[in-house]
Amino acid sequence: MKARIVQADHFRSYHHFVLKAPRLARQAKPGQFVEVKIEGEQAPFWRRPFAICRVHGQYCELLVKTVGRGTGLLAQKTAGEEVDVLGPLGRGFSCQGKSSVILVGGGFGVAPLLFLAEVLRRKGRQVKVLMGGGCRDDLLLRREMKQTGATVVCTTEDGSAGAKGLVTKALEQCLRKKSAQTFIAAAGPRPMLQAVARLAKAYHVPAEVSLEEMMACGLGVCNGCVVKAAGRYQRVCKDGPVFDAHTVAWEERTNP
Repeated sequence: MKARIVQADHFRSYHHFVLKAPRLARQAKPGQFVEVKIEGEQAPFWRRPFAICRVHGQYCELLVKTVGRGTGLLAQKTAGEEVDVLGPLGRGFSCQGKSSVILVGGGFGVAPLLFLAEVLRRKGRQVKVLMGGGCRDDLLLRREMKQTGATVVCTTEDGSAGAKGLVTKALEQCLRKKSAQTFIAAAGPRPMLQAVARLAKAYHVPAEVSLEEMMACGLGVCNGCVVKAAGRYQRVCKDGPVFDAHTVAWEERTNP
């Protein structure tokens, strides 16, 4: 599916794209992702996966971080150009109907949580967003998160913005005041997600996590993104990327 870029903003190694993609916008759910084909003479063979950051009307937004050749080529795209997009793919967040949801995002991992925050707020849910990063520049989408009406709490490891420390410290403080309706949804680096899962278990709170793995095909064919969850090997791109945090075998990362 071809999608036209209608807006492209760049900040350091981060790139924000707004795509006109009516079908994608109509079908997408929070936590799902797309696979973007990288074009050009030096383009890699596999598509690159990106979480759907936000949906409004006929438009979808993606947040891209430059980490290699493929994302570097994509970052050069400008408004008016087209990209080849496959999606929406994967299984998104459910939040199990809880009325009070804590969203935990680490750095670039916050991307799928903006879409989720907007959907939850439209449903009248109480949403608290905990955003963490190494420094101020790692706290992405702060303004957009606040615009959803959610309560936003920021932490940085160097103390340059918000409270100094890890975002999981802020989560534990929230869980001490939890209610029976509390639910956790998290996205970010694996060590952070593992810590979130550990806290959720300790405080008996249901939680879902969006796993970050190398999803090459995005269709469950290549088996390059397999993790162990619920006692069996599952494909992150097809069975996830969102999983019940309590079922993930955090210490095991080797493909079967």
